[in-house]
Amino acid sequence: MARLHPYNFTHVLLPQLAWRRPSSVRRELSDPTLARELLHYVWNKAAENVHVVDRVAPKGLRLSWHEVAGRVTALFHLPPPQATMEAHFSALVYEEKDEPAETEAEELRPRYFTLEAALGLSGPAGTPTVVGEWAGEMHRQLGRGPAGGRPNTAEAFLEALATVLGPLPDTSVPFMRIVRS
Repeated sequence: MARLHPYNFTHVLLPQLAWRRPSSVRRELSDPTLARELLHYVWNKAAENVHVVDRVAPKGLRLSWHEVAGRVTALFHLPPPQATMEAHFSALVYEEKDEPAETEAEELRPRYFTLEAALGLSGPAGTPTVVGEWAGEMHRQLGRGPAGGRPNTAEAFLEALATVLGPLPDTSVPFMRIVRS
């Protein structure tokens, strides 16, 4: 069973924050100093209702930015999981709109993915994982993920996300030629 502190951070507070204020959070996460402060603030909030002995140090908690299938992606590196449903990584994937939103209510919410520890035996190849996605209150598993705890796990997770996301839709206007007869 997942430890409550990392579960609260990854599965509850981080996605709620990103969905409530998409552009503000993205802007804060884009600034390295603000990102560090925000991540540690949210990490501490996730521990508020957790007994002191069950709190987890934020060792390894950090953020990196990537492009995945043409989309800007914030990758959260999390403290190593110790139980199922705890995540190795999570990611906010930002879809771009053709026109900027006029209000925060009109903004596109980023998609939120996790690479979670799964049941199974760990071996030299790593630990079993599953890729998940949160959409509001709904959590769905998208299938087996790359082995966890390996030096290339982050890159393999981003590759798995690229497969899930697929290519960007072609929004260009097709060229049309009028022929008169």
